[in-house]
Amino acid sequence: MVIAKKKIRSADSVEKVYEKVKLLAIDYQFRPGERVNEVELAAELGVSRTPVREALNRLAQEGFMNFVPNRGFYSRDLTPDGVRELYEVRMVIEQSTFRFACLRASDEDIARTTAIWENVTLHPPELQDADYWARIAQVDEQFHMEIARIARNTRLYEMLESLNSLSRFFRRIDLEAPVRRNNAYDEHVEIIAALRARDIDKGVRLMEQHISLSSEHAVAVTKEGLARIYLSL
Repeated sequence: MVIAKKKIRSADSVEKVYEKVKLLAIDYQFRPGERVNEVELAAELGVSRTPVREALNRLAQEGFMNFVPNRGFYSRDLTPDGVRELYEVRMVIEQSTFRFACLRASDEDIARTTAIWENVTLHPPELQDADYWARIAQVDEQFHMEIARIARNTRLYEMLESLNSLSRFFRRIDLEAPVRRNNAYDEHVEIIAALRARDIDKGVRLMEQHISLSSEHAVAVTKEGLARIYLSL
């Protein structure tokens, strides 16, 4: 029984290390293409190298890291083509989740989903600072994930969840630009209307337009993202 408890604590510790390192990778706290120093990272986290190595292995499998045999782990690169590819995959997935949501979701499901976006955006605070827009980016992701949930396809949901983690950095940058976030608001209103009407053709088209515009802007600000990464490190 004592051994079992130790195993549970050990597994919990490994998971916590994984989550911490994943957050660092999501926010590009490792410079793109930079080799990760496992010894330094373990020291910063106050753990041994073993859970750090396990975390890096998982992150490499998920696309956050690149592993080079006999050399180690490297932070993922940040390139316009790489950003574009993320959004293209997201577009395919979200067109499917919208379609299945229209076919499978209950009226209550749709009402709860649309409320996620409307409750936050209809009554914005007077002070719309960086923290507010970071919160909007979270709500945006939650809204799209909820559409995936009510589509009732576990595989698509998990694929989108993984993809969102990889593109979270760009989602925040996308909504920081005044013109882009104003357009994004209108795009969400139209998507919500199509979802309520269960208009599959219109909704799929709107989802494609919405993600295409986000992709174009994300690719355009990739250089800004690189500058932000290097200035913050």
